[in-house]
Amino acid sequence: MLRVLVKVTLMAYLVGGCAYHGPSQSDIDNPAVRKVAWFSYLDGNDIRERCAPGAPDRFRLVYNGQYEKQIRSYEITQASPNPGGAYFIARAIGPTNLAEVEINDLLAPWRWQKSESQLSGSELDQFRDLLTQSGWGNGAPQGKILHSRDFYWVASGCRNGQFHFDAWVHAQGDFPEIKFQEFLLARDKTNVAFRQPVEVGPRDRTEQGKPRDRSATIFALTVSGEGIGGLVNAF
Repeated sequence: MLRVLVKVTLMAYLVGGCAYHGPSQSDIDNPAVRKVAWFSYLDGNDIRERCAPGAPDRFRLVYNGQYEKQIRSYEITQASPNPGGAYFIARAIGPTNLAEVEINDLLAPWRWQKSESQLSGSELDQFRDLLTQSGWGNGAPQGKILHSRDFYWVASGCRNGQFHFDAWVHAQGDFPEIKFQEFLLARDKTNVAFRQPVEVGPRDRTEQGKPRDRSATIFALTVSGEGIGGLVNAF
């Protein structure tokens, strides 16, 4: 099973590279694509590429509830030709459960749970206000570290033709600033319970004292400019 996933992941990497360009070129719902394009997806690369005057407003908010235990993604795209509402897509995935392997879908344990709905014009306005109240649009927090074992939110988006990026890390005391979380969770129909943040210490981030064979993917990203600037470390 793992050998199959590695082969599929490698093929996706060779064909599409690491950048995420959106559904027309790669599919974040595909576990193999998610593995190789995750940093680019987190960065909002595809939204940045299409952000220009006259483009519909589009937002992506991602919750890292410790990468290997839970990640959630929320996409809000202004509807066209109706500029009053928006399409809302919620995705969530928890720890991999190999018992969920299906003969006709070998990648099932790594797939998102997903729900789709529509927001009214007033709901879209409410979301925009909540995002602004959270500090989005005032400049990305330069140098902020996003560690895979931490709890954090990132938000990338295009509003009125301008791209912005922001990040909030629980361990750095940022979560009281967040005003949009309840709005998103109230419209999330994935049936994956939200993983509440807990205190994370240095030993949790490095797995210090644990057998090496129990180690898993550990990485840290930095915020630079209006997005992700680079990979600090990866194990």
